[in-house]
Amino acid sequence: MKPIRTAAALLLAACAGSALAADAGTAKAVDPQAVKALETMGNYLRSLPRFALRADTTTDYVDDSGQALQFARQAEMQMVRPNKLKASVSGEQGARTMYYDGKTFTLYGSQHNFYASAAAPKTIGELVGDIADKYGIETPLADLFYWGSDPNQGKDLTAARVIGDERIGGLSCAHYAFRKPGTDWQVWIRKGAQPLPCKLVITATDIEARPQHTVRFNWQTQPAFGNEVFTFTPPKGAKRIDFARNEASKPASAKQ
Repeated sequence: MKPIRTAAALLLAACAGSALAADAGTAKAVDPQAVKALETMGNYLRSLPRFALRADTTTDYVDDSGQALQFARQAEMQMVRPNKLKASVSGEQGARTMYYDGKTFTLYGSQHNFYASAAAPKTIGELVGDIADKYGIETPLADLFYWGSDPNQGKDLTAARVIGDERIGGLSCAHYAFRKPGTDWQVWIRKGAQPLPCKLVITATDIEARPQHTVRFNWQTQPAFGNEVFTFTPPKGAKRIDFARNEASKPASAKQ
């Protein structure tokens, strides 16, 4: 089955869309107010010294018949800048949790009671890229660490619009819609002093079934947890295994 492209890749490219809309003839193609809202949100996210987050996600996979099948997952994250992270995802393939204490990265799968550990770089931002390049591991909600940080972000947008105000999870949020070739996306951003993302919807428009990825966020900006949560302690009977490296990241001698 073909999954929709990752949210991280799409958000880093500032791509996107919306299915609602004002008349295209009366709205600006790229509204600076909508682009500015992304920048403001990204700046605020990067200003948070610590947070806890729960996200409920759905992702469409397109099967061989062309039908989009939707799967639900739950993600939880605890973070302290610049170098502590715990993130877990549970869904149809079981649960897995990653731990990062500034020195070591560990990935644990509870379904088989396996874990793998490796030396890690010094910051969360470096970690996200490092484990993706070396092991093909995507950090849950990785876009949160990069959103709005690229000075070229938004150059490939073909549309950016302010849709209006809505309530998401009891919060007043501003709804924005963006588009680039092949992708539409929408984001709802909390209004007021904490411009956090409340909801995200990404649609792949270059696939006939138009699969979607949806995320609803529940934030804690002043969470209570200690640094011990970022250190992995193997459960009883857990078996340590090695990470499988991406072919491109292997030393030349290891590829022969």
